[in-house]
Amino acid sequence: MTSLKNKRIIIKLGTSTLTCGMNHLNRAHMLEIVRTVSKLIEQKAQVILVSSGAIAAGREFLGYPDLPKDVRYKQMLASVGQVKLIEEWEKLFSIYNLKVGQILITRADLDSRERYLNARDTLFAMLEMGVIPIINENDAVSISEIKVGDNDNLAALSGVLVEADQVILLTDQKGLYTNDPRKDKNAKLINSVEKIDEHIIEIAGGSGTTLGTGGMATKIKAASVATEAGVELVIASGAEPSIILALAKGKGEGTFFKPSSKPVLARKSWISTATRAQGTIVVDDGAVKALLNKGSSLLPKGIVRVESDFLRGATVLVADEKGNVLARGLTRYSSDELNLICGKHSDAFEQILGFTHGDVAIHRDDLVIVK
Repeated sequence: MTSLKNKRIIIKLGTSTLTCGMNHLNRAHMLEIVRTVSKLIEQKAQVILVSSGAIAAGREFLGYPDLPKDVRYKQMLASVGQVKLIEEWEKLFSIYNLKVGQILITRADLDSRERYLNARDTLFAMLEMGVIPIINENDAVSISEIKVGDNDNLAALSGVLVEADQVILLTDQKGLYTNDPRKDKNAKLINSVEKIDEHIIEIAGGSGTTLGTGGMATKIKAASVATEAGVELVIASGAEPSIILALAKGKGEGTFFKPSSKPVLARKSWISTATRAQGTIVVDDGAVKALLNKGSSLLPKGIVRVESDFLRGATVLVADEKGNVLARGLTRYSSDELNLICGKHSDAFEQILGFTHGDVAIHRDDLVIVK
């Protein structure tokens, strides 16, 4: 029997899983989830939940009001509903003498290295004390600029944050199929994916999918984030919560995305997955070869142009002149400064700028190759 001792597992629960397709939380189904989580903990696993459902809980608590579609009303529902949602989880877990704690996150918490590490420390402290963290996006204050956007990717990012062994996305589908099972009765479930390539992205609906937040394309993006950092990700149906036990042991019906055999280091995982790119630096062919073949830092001399405005320390994309993204990294100069020194040798920086932040635009320790 596969041991679950000290295995760190993230379980993402979508609204459809918590409501079973109805317009209110399905407490009986949530209790089954809690019972299954309690069995994982009995086997010494560490469990973190990423729980949707705040807006659904808010609508239910307020009696399903007919509200305008303004963002502020959704934020109001999230605010009211988050209280009710965590209350429900607390009541259900208390049946099994388990304690829960709430963590609300925004993209801004992940973009900031200090806040990222603070969130990580808090989660580890909760696990150490036997408290089950329940994570959700802070929708009550989030706007598009600071939103992760969906709980699939929030779960994957949480997996990176705590160096989880496995992220399980419970959804209304059994996993990734060879074709859309709603349209093709011959579509077959793909049990294992070794590498996320163009074919996998295409059968998931592509980057231009119309499935919306929580669709399969979103889940594939989440799988890419997790596996790149060395975390296994599983997509499975949340219809029968008991399946979680099998999935945690690498069994059961679902799609298992295998972690990279060469995961990036923790700091580079943060740069690669948690931070949001603020702009793009376009480089010449010489810089492309130096970055890809020699593992070099990016020098301002190899920069052709800078796109968008950003400050020193921002995460930026590095692309060739054809627009192919090669890397992500933390820039040591602002966009305005780079515009002045691009194409120049380092000995001219101080004369041009009146100061210098060093010879490189992006140091190789702050650079993650993505090509």
